[in-house]
Amino acid sequence: MKNVLNVYLEFLNDADKKVTKFVNVSGAIILKQNEEEQNSILLIRRSPTDHWKLIWEYPRGKCSSKENLEKCLKREVKEETGLDVDIIKYIDQYDYIADHGTRKSTQHNFLCKMSNPKQKVKLSFEHDQYKWVSSVGEVELLVPAEMKKTISKVLNTYDQIVNYRDNMVDKEKIGE
Repeated sequence: MKNVLNVYLEFLNDADKKVTKFVNVSGAIILKQNEEEQNSILLIRRSPTDHWKLIWEYPRGKCSSKENLEKCLKREVKEETGLDVDIIKYIDQYDYIADHGTRKSTQHNFLCKMSNPKQKVKLSFEHDQYKWVSSVGEVELLVPAEMKKTISKVLNTYDQIVNYRDNMVDKEKIGE
């Protein structure tokens, strides 16, 4: 009888054999000051007809092979939210497997601000709701695990429910 570790290692080995495509993804943590002068970030919810229906996330999307990460980020944010953004700095990256194990994506996350703070969010068909969130506790309840880690490096770093490694982003750059 195989032990759990051997079964898991076999699973990982088989998963690597299924991957046939590698894609870069750009993600945007869009930062703005709310009415209480706290930093808040934009979360958008996938539509009920989407494969990942009703999942809250920050704007992100796949890059074409001809696009650099920054151009991809600005295009995806514009498509999904109608916003123009300026990149403040690179935050982090993580990998995930998608498309039934056939695609490995590397998501590159950037801290951004709106080019014009008076812009209004205009969601595409991919998303049905948005909210500006200023509490890392609310983020912990809404977004997938890897996104939580990225957001926690920016939002309420001293009020976190969970403390992830390397959570500090240069505070001078984001105004704290």
